[in-house]
Amino acid sequence: MKLPITDEYLLRYLNSELEANEVAALKAQLAETPALTQRLDELRTIQTYLKQTSVLENPSSNFTAVVMQGLDRVKTQNISARRGLILLIGSMVASGIALGLLTLGAFDTSTTLLIEPPVQNRLLELPKINIPFNTKVLINGIIFLNLGLLFVLLDRTILKPLFQNRATAG
Repeated sequence: MKLPITDEYLLRYLNSELEANEVAALKAQLAETPALTQRLDELRTIQTYLKQTSVLENPSSNFTAVVMQGLDRVKTQNISARRGLILLIGSMVASGIALGLLTLGAFDTSTTLLIEPPVQNRLLELPKINIPFNTKVLINGIIFLNLGLLFVLLDRTILKPLFQNRATAG
């Protein structure tokens, strides 16, 4: 009779958890199947290695209670509602000013950054490097990042506490 042999079954054999008739059937199958014998040797090697190299430590009996008590002492780093609102208002004002200046055309002209050599050298002429720089693109990027910050602040300071209060009240 051929049994469906799995790794779990072989591990039960290695741990001496099989009954005598199961051991006899497994030994007969091992004699017939070299691949099964090879797998048993692999598992035996792994099991021997794990027993030699790792000593598992058992946690104390009150480990869970100590961890759960420690969670109450952990203080999360949150932005207070007052500071969050101040940041939210300040970011809105800064975005409004930047958008107003952008609308008025204050950043329409593109400028260039000149990178000049630090020391004047008469023997070797180094070219001046001109980098075209569009301030309008920079201001648009800053406004975009500021709006992202505004959404995060809005969520953390107003929406999250509001919905938490509704969830606990209802």
